[in-house]
Amino acid sequence: MVNHKPSYFVIGPSLKMGGMERASANLANSLVSQGHNCIYISLFNQEKFFYLDKRVKFIEPNFNYKKLNLIQTILWLRSILKNHPIKNVIVFNKLYSALTLLSNLFLSKKVFISERSSPFYKPGLFIDFFTNVVFYFIKPHGILSQTKIASEHQKKYYGEKIPILIFPNILRKVKTFNSNIRKNIILAVGRVNDHLKGFDRLPDIMNLLENKDWKLNVVGGDFCDFLYKNKIEDLNLKNRISFLGKLSSDELDKVYSESGIFVITSRSEGFPNALCEAMALGLPAVAFDFIAGPRDIIKNGSDGIIVDNNNIQAMANAIDDLIQNKSKRELMSNKAKLIKQKFNEKKIISELINFIQLC
Repeated sequence: MVNHKPSYFVIGPSLKMGGMERASANLANSLVSQGHNCIYISLFNQEKFFYLDKRVKFIEPNFNYKKLNLIQTILWLRSILKNHPIKNVIVFNKLYSALTLLSNLFLSKKVFISERSSPFYKPGLFIDFFTNVVFYFIKPHGILSQTKIASEHQKKYYGEKIPILIFPNILRKVKTFNSNIRKNIILAVGRVNDHLKGFDRLPDIMNLLENKDWKLNVVGGDFCDFLYKNKIEDLNLKNRISFLGKLSSDELDKVYSESGIFVITSRSEGFPNALCEAMALGLPAVAFDFIAGPRDIIKNGSDGIIVDNNNIQAMANAIDDLIQNKSKRELMSNKAKLIKQKFNEKKIISELINFIQLC
């Protein structure tokens, strides 16, 4: 049977471990699961951590192993766009979107930018200058914004005439394990040595807890920050904090299911995937009120707790409150699972397709 549904390019950095990589892979997988054709273009040739559905065609360069070659990437990307009849292009990240728009000159593809970072994130002077120049002369067909706060910022940046869709990350299909036996464990997930993830604040938070029986597990990459290590030793927390390294999706889902509380200490996010996954598997979450994400995901006091940004004592108090109140944890756990309906694949893809068709 011939598939008459529209086809799409999804352009992302690669399939290595990372939030943008996860979101772009999830989008490609969701498009084909809903009956659309999809080609995933990876701009880097790097390790493969995330899985692509076998129905997604995967293309990567034989260069860009570590650094991005701007000119070579534009020419390579243009040849791919030119040689495929697909009209719709969804590209992740502002810099990669600028490269795609240049590659698309006179090709008449419809390019939609999926903005990933916090609206206040500064990538650097060169990237700022380069993207500002490109977007001044070449406009995308639409913007996919992850949060309401981000959409307001992007409307000012790209102009009032560019359509914007608030388009949260699609929640991947999490694997359910027996969550009736949860351990006294606080869980944090993300790139360990990324300053924006705020993991350097975890030792202070653990030190402030009144309850000293609960332990902290940290998932996401190798731990190598010696200053952070010294702080853990100085606060005598070596027996209360464990680093589990990189885990597969199934392994991570098992860890989610066995933990008692999820904590997110980020200084900035585009849209925290790990928070959504943790809630989908029934973890009550405590998050700083950073820009952007928590207020688009957590219903404060219902399925999680949002505390004043950067207030470490308030974070410790909120965690202590959940530790001491098992019934509150269980109630929040049940409500947190409803996030699977909010970020349902079919619902979000349907909204995306309708938006693209109207642009």
